[in-house]
Amino acid sequence: MGKKSKYSAEEKLSILKEASRLGVPKVMAKYNIDRKAIRRWRYLYKYQGPWGLKPLHSHQSYSKEFKRSLVKQYHQSNESMEIFAIKHGLRSVSQLYYWIIQYNEFNLKAYTPRKRDSKMSGRKTDFEERLTIIEDLIKHDVNYNWAVEKYHISYQQVYGWYQKYRKSGNNPESLRDRRGKAKPEEKWTEVDRLKAENRLLRAQLKNQEMEIAFAKKLTEIRNREVDKGFGTKPSKN
Repeated sequence: MGKKSKYSAEEKLSILKEASRLGVPKVMAKYNIDRKAIRRWRYLYKYQGPWGLKPLHSHQSYSKEFKRSLVKQYHQSNESMEIFAIKHGLRSVSQLYYWIIQYNEFNLKAYTPRKRDSKMSGRKTDFEERLTIIEDLIKHDVNYNWAVEKYHISYQQVYGWYQKYRKSGNNPESLRDRRGKAKPEEKWTEVDRLKAENRLLRAQLKNQEMEIAFAKKLTEIRNREVDKGFGTKPSKN
């Protein structure tokens, strides 16, 4: 949500064609792209056409009624959450994922468009706070706007920190402001580094556990609906 695409629509399509010729593993290694991203591009192109590969420059607005309708349809669908979301015009599974959470908590609201970087200005942070912010960002599915509101920082700040962290190969030291004075670099020990890496790794695992638990819960709900006769799709004849 809110992340800037590294590749244009034309480049994505070219990479997909190359993956079909050479195989996904070779393309993953060549462009440093994970399998999940390639799969999502394939679905976007298949169900939304070339438009689905184009980067969005603004948020799409959805009504409360549309969100509620889509959540109900998904509960009665046998498709994976990713395919269902893309088939219905969404760009990622995260949108549908959070709508379902809000729906289950009776807190589903219409989206009010706003500038993604909001009016929040940047502020000074030390290394430990940046580490905490990125840790929580990962736990919340890399939702930049959530981090902006939670920690009162600018969108550019949190986006820049996370991009530096990812480009460094998930090295927590990339979050250090070389001009900062929170802790001299010579005192940054191997134990410090391992502790920081473990914090961020646990955050990633926590996010994965939440997704798995949520998927299991949805399966239980859908199975109950089927048992009650609500999961049968109407005949097309």
